[in-house]
Amino acid sequence: MIYFPQSCQKNRIQVLEKKKILLSNLLIVIYVLLLTEGILRKWILPEFSRILFFIRDPFVIYTYWLAMRLGLWRKPNSIFLPGLFLIGVGILLAIYESFFAEISPLFVLYGLRNYFLYLPLPFLMERALSKDQLDKIAKWTLIFTIPMAPLCFFQSISPADSPINAGFAEDPELTFKNLGVSGEIMRAHGTFTQAGGLALFIGSALAFFIYGLSKNKNQKLFNSYLLWITGIAILATLLISGSRTAFFLTAIVFLGSIIASLKSHSSKLFAQLIIFVIIVAIVGSFLSFTLFSNNIEAMYERWTGATEYEGGYLAIERIVGDIVRFSEIIDKVPLLGFGLGTAGNAFTIFQGEQKYYVEDDWSRNIYELGPIVGLLFLMYRITLFVYLGYRCWKATGLLKNPLPFILFAFIIPILFNGQITGQGTTNGYAWIFTGFCLIASQINQPVTKVRISNLSVSKLSF
Repeated sequence: MIYFPQSCQKNRIQVLEKKKILLSNLLIVIYVLLLTEGILRKWILPEFSRILFFIRDPFVIYTYWLAMRLGLWRKPNSIFLPGLFLIGVGILLAIYESFFAEISPLFVLYGLRNYFLYLPLPFLMERALSKDQLDKIAKWTLIFTIPMAPLCFFQSISPADSPINAGFAEDPELTFKNLGVSGEIMRAHGTFTQAGGLALFIGSALAFFIYGLSKNKNQKLFNSYLLWITGIAILATLLISGSRTAFFLTAIVFLGSIIASLKSHSSKLFAQLIIFVIIVAIVGSFLSFTLFSNNIEAMYERWTGATEYEGGYLAIERIVGDIVRFSEIIDKVPLLGFGLGTAGNAFTIFQGEQKYYVEDDWSRNIYELGPIVGLLFLMYRITLFVYLGYRCWKATGLLKNPLPFILFAFIIPILFNGQITGQGTTNGYAWIFTGFCLIASQINQPVTKVRISNLSVSKLSF
């Protein structure tokens, strides 16, 4: 046993405390960058847009290093262990493809990043962030909805090539494309680089807003009037988004919230949801026939136009197709797949056409990893999905807190078969909100033990 003088022990504990604070702050920075990455890439540093796509990655890697120094990877969560195995398989696959396959190592690294870099992040967040910090994250996310609404409105009525939509880059290859909704109405991107990011923001903000409604008077995120202002901002952003995904996500979150209110025995939240529906109907109708009439008309035209080939307004055929389409290529793909990163837009632009066109994420997993590793990856994400759902459901009942299942409702379509390996913002949302679910569903906040040489210090609770 090694003994340290009391002053030396105190100094070491202070150093570890500072590292602990730094780690938690960095994890929050990663989330902030997820929300604001588009600001940097479109308007502040447009000439570095492609490099800034990876701006979160160095912070993620550094948090892993800090966690190792603090001993936070000891006794990993049981659901994380098969993920570690997959990371190891992915690294071996990347090494093989870099040396023996006709694929640029840059694409291999890019693919490795998309699949595995963020996979450990939620399990670190579970150990390094507290529920109080999650409440603060929810609060500032809601405040962020207030400037987001007018930004999205001006994007929707501005031309596709205007700086507010395309960015300030002088090089046409670095400008951002807007597919539009219908007529002269554009899809709003907000502070993101594409409409999908805004849809995820709207869904997550609604989840936090409904959680805010459930809080008791002495626990509120902020004053009730400000909370309702953020709710109106979310509604306005949804109406002008031009995104069907945003409408689907908000519907799933709302249904999940009703279930969560019943499971948590929160009659207050159930009553607030009824009030919220009434306010949405009144305010939404007013905005739809006044300020946002052109946006709603364009959205209606787009939605009805898509029903012909997607199976009605609920896009049943498209949803089912995204789930089963991987079976059409599984017997056509080589044992080790066509290579990490080969089913992305970057590969198509710089390297050439794909062997088989894949759009949904499950098909992409099989195409890039092969039938064996690809199916293992699919099994892992489905297992994680089921584990997370059970854990959030159980915690919602035991804690009498609707937040765990509300957050799970938001992440259902993302983690299950969302574009987590094909789209950067979706990737970030999937793993970060998995972490938020793990934090919210903790029955007891654990005490993290950090070792100083042979001295165990258990006072540094995260």
